[in-house]
Amino acid sequence: MSTGAKELVKRYVEEFWNKGDLEGLKNLTTEDFNYHLGLQPPRDREEMAEFIKVTHHTFPDWRVEITDMIAEGDRVVIKWRGKGTHRESFHGIPATGREIKMGGINIYRLEGGRIAEEWEQTDTVSMLQQMGVLPAT
Repeated sequence: MSTGAKELVKRYVEEFWNKGDLEGLKNLTTEDFNYHLGLQPPRDREEMAEFIKVTHHTFPDWRVEITDMIAEGDRVVIKWRGKGTHRESFHGIPATGREIKMGGINIYRLEGGRIAEEWEQTDTVSMLQQMGVLPAT
């Protein structure tokens, strides 16, 4: 399953995270899909679609590159880095026009050939520093 699982996650990252294709979300995830970001409440597919719309509105050139991937059983883990230009207000932070770079680790749980859950941990502090909200260390 690991080869098919890895290909599924690669497709999901490309179609959904990079292209913002909301059909990709429906086609590649289960109906009861949940996305977990840090300690925030989980997002279902509808909330996740809204999240990616906001991401692509704020960072219209947002791209994610998978730098490492491990698959075992029904889990796939990726290490990634992403970048995009901060063109619109983000949670009250005015657009800076700066290229923002960040990275993270995501864990996917697969079920029936689709993604059932996604857990993400990102370097939010670095993102806020690049936006000028937090001082650089």
